[in-house]
Amino acid sequence: MSSLEEFRVSVKEMMNELFGNCSERNGVLRSLAEHLGAIDSNVILEIALEPGLHEEAPYPVLHFHCTLAQRVDERDVPQIVMALNELNTCINVGAFPAFGCFGYYPPLQQVYLSYRMPVNPDDPESELENVAYYLGSLYEQLDVFTDFILFICDHPEDLSLETYMEYLDSVSDLADMEKRISKFQDLLKDTEAKVRDAMKAQGATDEEIDALKKESERELSENTQTGDKKSSLKGSEE
Repeated sequence: MSSLEEFRVSVKEMMNELFGNCSERNGVLRSLAEHLGAIDSNVILEIALEPGLHEEAPYPVLHFHCTLAQRVDERDVPQIVMALNELNTCINVGAFPAFGCFGYYPPLQQVYLSYRMPVNPDDPESELENVAYYLGSLYEQLDVFTDFILFICDHPEDLSLETYMEYLDSVSDLADMEKRISKFQDLLKDTEAKVRDAMKAQGATDEEIDALKKESERELSENTQTGDKKSSLKGSEE
């Protein structure tokens, strides 16, 4: 492998192998990671090969950017950002170590996961091994935390990270999707019961609560299908 262009082509082939789809536009590679978490959601993954961060850093940088949720209600942003910051602490020092940082991008009202990896152009073969390792760990990271992120985007006050982590701890094998789905449904039922009791205490009727529930389910369904064509990576927006 003799050039960064060949390296980029190899990364594209890797994305096709891992996700079954990869398109390219203006130098940005895009795939859709599907069937994530207990609610079977999709996440947009984009990769761009960028120049060094500054003149003193000659290595190019591979930028990985995942769009997890979009059209986030601006009224909920402060609470969502607090939850994302707590999640970032968890993946850095907690029980689920991972790469990158979760955040919120106001111009596109998106929740994202971003990670930048320096690339040594003199050793592309080893760098491809690093990319393969990261993409594998990324899929696991998204599979574990996408459910939490989509939930807080819809109900930022109703599910704490501590409660979600207790749910994860209750599943002995996270690869057992049948068990995960069953446990997650139990979590949703418990959370819904607590929210319903709190709303009734504030004077809401069952009809009002059910109407809000249907609207929330509709919004959650929209967020799980992150198919917006606008990219968050510079150079691929229209």
